Amino acid sequence: MPLLNEMARQRASIYRWFAQILYQELTEEALIHMRDDDTQARLRALKSIPELWLDVQQFQLRLRTALKRKDRQLELAADFASLFLIPPPAGVSPYAGHYPHTTSHEARKIMQQWLVGYELAPQNNEAPDHLAIQLALMEVLITKNSDTAEGLEQQSQFLKQHLLSWLPYFSQRCGQRDSFGFYATAIRVMVCFIKQDAQWIEDYLEAVKIAQTPDASHVR
Repeated sequence: MPLLNEMARQRASIYRWFAQILYQELTEEALIHMRDDDTQARLRALKSIPELWLDVQQFQLRLRTALKRKDRQLELAADFASLFLIPPPAGVSPYAGHYPHTTSHEARKIMQQWLVGYELAPQNNEAPDHLAIQLALMEVLITKNSDTAEGLEQQSQFLKQHLLSWLPYFSQRCGQRDSFGFYATAIRVMVCFIKQDAQWIEDYLEAVKIAQTPDASHVR
């Protein structure tokens, strides 16, 4: 159980970090934190996952370049605005309900039910199907529900139905429109991590099921 709790802490931290990057324009203070020990440790942890190594390497390069830009905060704020604050097709929508698997009404209704269930509310009256809010909710699900199989199954369901159902399309469009590449590479890392996280949950639950199944050879 201590190992599972440590895994939950690390997973929750990563979802929180991605939510902070994608919720709004990064402030100068946030950019300073992108160089601190916590962020560097998080990136090393992500890079230790073989499937993420190349994407994290590319993000680290974009991050170093971004931090060296003249007027770096204004430059990245402009990148954020041109990507996420301008409606498609010029921009890229960060709202789940704008993608083919659902509708805005249905996505926001379902997400609102999740948020009410955990006594959460979007800040600044943001629509509940915004990516950053979904990531923040995933952090809460991990923090509150990682010590039982039912809790992990709930996380698996949320990842598959409410994140992986549209994030690959979102990532592809960001890659096409983000000429500098900071957000496009961050989102590639995020999507790859979420896929690996979903697979880890699935593998863990399968291992638990096998461990709890009586050995048929011992049944008389």
